Amino acid sequence: MRRHLFHAACVPGLCLATATAAHANPLDEFGFGARGVAMGGAVVSTARDVSAGYYNPAGLAAADHLRLDLGYTYTAPTLTLNGQDVNVDRVSGVQGGMLLPGTLFGHRVAFSLLVHLPDDRITRLRALRQSQPRFEVYDNRPQRIVITSSAAVQLVGDLYFGAGVTYLSNTHGVLDVEGTVHATDASRTRLRSAVDVDLAAVRSPSFGLMYRPGDHWRFGAAWREAFSLALDLDVDVHGRVVTGPEDTTLVENGRFFLNSINHNLFSPRQIVAGLTYESDVMSVAFDLGYLQWSGFPASTATIDLKLELDPIPFTIPVPDKPKAPGFHDILVPRVGVEVPVLEMPAFGLSVRTGAFYEPTPIPDQKGLTNYLDADKLGFGAGLGLRLGREHPDRHASGLAPYGPSRGASGALADPTDVWPAPVVLDVAGQYIDFFRRAYRKSNPADGVGDMIADGHFLGVSLNLGLQF
Repeated sequence: MRRHLFHAACVPGLCLATATAAHANPLDEFGFGARGVAMGGAVVSTARDVSAGYYNPAGLAAADHLRLDLGYTYTAPTLTLNGQDVNVDRVSGVQGGMLLPGTLFGHRVAFSLLVHLPDDRITRLRALRQSQPRFEVYDNRPQRIVITSSAAVQLVGDLYFGAGVTYLSNTHGVLDVEGTVHATDASRTRLRSAVDVDLAAVRSPSFGLMYRPGDHWRFGAAWREAFSLALDLDVDVHGRVVTGPEDTTLVENGRFFLNSINHNLFSPRQIVAGLTYESDVMSVAFDLGYLQWSGFPASTATIDLKLELDPIPFTIPVPDKPKAPGFHDILVPRVGVEVPVLEMPAFGLSVRTGAFYEPTPIPDQKGLTNYLDADKLGFGAGLGLRLGREHPDRHASGLAPYGPSRGASGALADPTDVWPAPVVLDVAGQYIDFFRRAYRKSNPADGVGDMIADGHFLGVSLNLGLQF
C-alpha cells in the first residue's frame, strides 16, 4: 500500500523536476568574450565593450559608439575519477550583445544587453544524493542561459560607475494527485493529476567603478552579488485506499505529502579589484578576486514527508537533512598582457595572453559527502584583429579601446575611407589544468571509498564586433 502511494507521487514529481526551467551563470568559470578569455579574465579595469556588462559595467560609459557583438564559445572538459572519464558536459554556446553609449546632461552614459545562450540545453536541474560523487563546480552549474542588462554613467572626469542586473528565476511546482489507490492490484488504481508551476523572478545585481588618473594607469573594481536558485516542489496525493475484488475501503481520506527543496544553482558573491598599466608598446593588467564560497548551500534536496492513513497507524521516517558542505572563501589572482604588434590606419593586430590561479573552495571529503574539485591553473592566448579605420573621436573619453591603438604618427583617419564601420575580430584559446587530488575516507568501510580526481579543460572563443 505504501509502495503504490509513494510511486504515484514521486514518479510524476521527478518528471516535473527534470523539466523545470531556471537561469544561472556559466561565465564565472570560463569568462565572456574572446578578449577576456585570452587575457585570463584580467580585464576588470579595461573592459569597455559588450563584455563589460559581465566584468565591470562601469566600463560601458567609456565607449564612444554603438557596438554589436556576436561570438561563440566552446569548452571541452576531461575530468576523471579513479582514472575513468565521468563525461562532464561541454560548455558551448552563442555569446553576444549590444552596447549603446551617449551623453546626458554633459555626462557620458551607456546601456547594454549581454546574452549567453547554450547550444546544447537551455537549463538543467539535478538533485543527487549526498554520497554521489560529482564535480560540483562544473557538472551542472555552467549549463545555463545568461541574460544581463547594464547601465553606466560618467560621474566626474575619468571616474565611471555602472550597474547591471542578471535575470534568474526560482521555481515552485505543485503536483496535486487525487483518486483511488488499490492496495493489492495496481492496475485498478485510478488517479487524476494537476500540475501548477510558478516561476518567481529573481534579479542578481552587479556594480562597478573604473578610474583613470593619468595617461598610463587604470583602476577598476566590480561587485557581483551571490545567488542561489531553489526548486521547491510539493507533491500532494489524497483519496481513498481500497482492497479486494469489491474495492473494500481501508482508508477513506488518505493523504501523502512530499515537499522537496533543492538549491541546485549557486554563484558566490564576488568582489574583484584590478589595475592596468599601459605604455606605447604593451598593456599589463592584474586582477584579484574574492569569491565567497562559504555561502554555498547543500545541493542535495531537503525532503519532508507526511503520510496519513487513519485509522491505520502507519508513518514514514523523514530523511535526514543534508550535511552542511563547509566550503570556504577563496582569492583568485589573474594577470593579462596585450601587445599591439601592427598598427596601420585601416588595420590593426594585437597579441594577448593571460593566466589565473583558482584554489578549490571544497574541503577534503572524508565523510558522507563527495563533492569533487581541485586547484586550477588556467592559461589563455589570442589575437585581436581590427579591419577598417577608427572613428576620429575614438579617444574623446581619454580612454584607448584596449591599450595603445594609434599609429606611429598618432593620427586617426576618416573612418569612411575603407569601411563604413570598424570590424573587430577576436580569437582566443584557453587551457585549464585541474590539479590531481586524492580523497581519503576516514571510514575504511565507506560505501564510495577513496578517490582520485584529475583532468583538464580545453576551450576556444570567437567574437565579431561591429562598431558604428
